[in-house]
Amino acid sequence: MAITTLLAFHSTDEPLDNVKPVIALAGEMGAHLNLVVFGVLVPIATATYPGIPDFLTADEFKNTAEKAEQRAKTVEALVQEGNFSASIMVECVDRGMIGRTMSRHALCADVTVFPHGSVPSHDLATEAFNGVLFDAGRPVLVLGAGDRPLPKLDRALIAWNGEPEAAAAIHHSLLLLDGTRDVHIVQAHRDDHASDKHTVDEMQRFLARHGKKITVDHLQAQPGDVADALLTQARNTKADIIVMGAYGHSRLREWLLGGTTRDLLSKTSLPVFMAH
Repeated sequence: MAITTLLAFHSTDEPLDNVKPVIALAGEMGAHLNLVVFGVLVPIATATYPGIPDFLTADEFKNTAEKAEQRAKTVEALVQEGNFSASIMVECVDRGMIGRTMSRHALCADVTVFPHGSVPSHDLATEAFNGVLFDAGRPVLVLGAGDRPLPKLDRALIAWNGEPEAAAAIHHSLLLLDGTRDVHIVQAHRDDHASDKHTVDEMQRFLARHGKKITVDHLQAQPGDVADALLTQARNTKADIIVMGAYGHSRLREWLLGGTTRDLLSKTSLPVFMAH
């Protein structure tokens, strides 16, 4: 099996260059790209301005829709330069509906791709990221920095803590890691938490049956230091990608990502594959 369908988010509030690495990746993989262009409606404070005429809200929607349609045409022109199939879709929604809308589209894709640096630094992309992960339960790939945002994946670092989120990330990543042979499973332990040797041994055997050469690395790290420990180990092992579970503290829409997830995405230059 192979990855056949990628999903991507793009809004009219971000530079056009943000979507170019995603388009390039779809072309390299020969995958179909479902690219959703969002026009985000600006909320009108009705408590401050009561009795707003309907034509004002209608004009706001019309202007947002026209801007999104124009951006979609520009993106479509970029796609046509590549040799792959794509569907460019337009959505005009309030900001609070970005996550829910992306979660609906994510149900019909293998993985949703975000450009490097978009999460968590850009709010709208982060809303889309949260919707795909936490609402739809589908995996995401945040691309790395540089000219090749997704290099040849010879070595992978997998973060393992025995939790379902980590297992989901591993299982979903197998399509992407089909050609990867060298895998480091990294288990970061807190001083007050005994290692779960049984589950890491089982996961090692499971991945070995998929033809992977497995090395298990045990690290000591306090909760606030896990992201830095993983990034250091990724450098030491010359990893091409990091695979890990994504964690959230609550269902609050303004911020769903847990500290380790947020810190790692903020600091790494490597591509990161996540699932929840």
